Amino acid sequence: MSFEPGSALPFSRQEHLDRQARLRLQLRDAGLDAIIVFAQESHYWLTGYDTGGFVFFQCAVVTADEQPIVLLTRRPDLIQARITSTIEDIRIWWDAEDADPSLELRGILAELGLRGKRVAIELNTHGLTGWNLWRVQNALEGFCALADDRNLIRKLRLIKSPAEIEYTRKAAEILDRSLTAVISAARPGVLDSELKAEYLRSTLADGADMPPNAPLFNSGYRATYGRGVSEPRRIEQNDQLLVEYPVAYRRYNVKTEWTILFGDPDPRQLRMYEAARSTLERMTEIARPGCTLGEIFDMHAKGLDSAGFSAHRYGATGYAVGCTFSPTSMDVPPMIYSGNPMPCEPGMTLFYHVMLGDAEAGLGMGVGHTLLITDGDPEVLTGLPSELTIIS
Repeated sequence: MSFEPGSALPFSRQEHLDRQARLRLQLRDAGLDAIIVFAQESHYWLTGYDTGGFVFFQCAVVTADEQPIVLLTRRPDLIQARITSTIEDIRIWWDAEDADPSLELRGILAELGLRGKRVAIELNTHGLTGWNLWRVQNALEGFCALADDRNLIRKLRLIKSPAEIEYTRKAAEILDRSLTAVISAARPGVLDSELKAEYLRSTLADGADMPPNAPLFNSGYRATYGRGVSEPRRIEQNDQLLVEYPVAYRRYNVKTEWTILFGDPDPRQLRMYEAARSTLERMTEIARPGCTLGEIFDMHAKGLDSAGFSAHRYGATGYAVGCTFSPTSMDVPPMIYSGNPMPCEPGMTLFYHVMLGDAEAGLGMGVGHTLLITDGDPEVLTGLPSELTIIS
């Protein structure tokens, strides 16, 4: 077993170095002298660094020139920062009553010659709390000019490399097997949480990571909800279950959404399924280079509205998926909503979901899959059963 620095990179060292070079070029083109990286997925994509320590104060400084990347983190992350990343200059801040790592960050910026310079900071991330941002702003006031990074690294990550696509396909294979396992275990009398446990058992035993967010296994009236909730519920003889969950392999996520009915289905719910499934198929057909995300949403709205479900659809119908850490598998932006001008490009991975919640009737319906944009027809990565699952 090797414990050499950088011996456990998720990608080849050269791929990480190429990504860093692309980022530095983008910084120079934008008139920026450096970027302060707080998003854990950015650390992972750029350098391979793999940790959960981003819940504390943790950041890396990447300059527009060729100076080595500097990571500021806590002592529990030191060893894996060395082994899982290309970073060689790792600084530690120590826990104390008066600890303020933002002051240590200022010292690093001074060492790198960034006083009075224009420095971007990653803002759209769970790796930077409001409190830590407040501390950084106070520490750097008058020292340098902070600029919104405008999702700079996230945009670079949007088009996946062949190695990233390989991880994504592996996650999709694991997901497909897990959905079969969940359907096989579904029956009246079990707790919906037991099916959630089957999802975790299947995916983890198959080599997946822990999911970055809790799955949605909503039965009964809760199938009309758009989010998961607490407290297990026992599935009844005539019931419904809506599932939506991620599977991650080497931090790369795919997702599925499916509905399982028990007993004699309500004819209205069968119509909901037909509308949702046909709409999903039409959305998938147009997912080609040049088609905008807004046009995909328009197809979603047209399909559901023409079937009489305009009051029950959502204002967005999917989003990018890729490398993300807790608490979410949504790699957004971008999201698929009306008017989004972003065009599809080969290498993008998107999760489409068509979800209906009829609160008055108490009926829910959802279908969704993950796809890869290619030069031609999209590649559907996560499969769905050919027909609605109805368990008598």
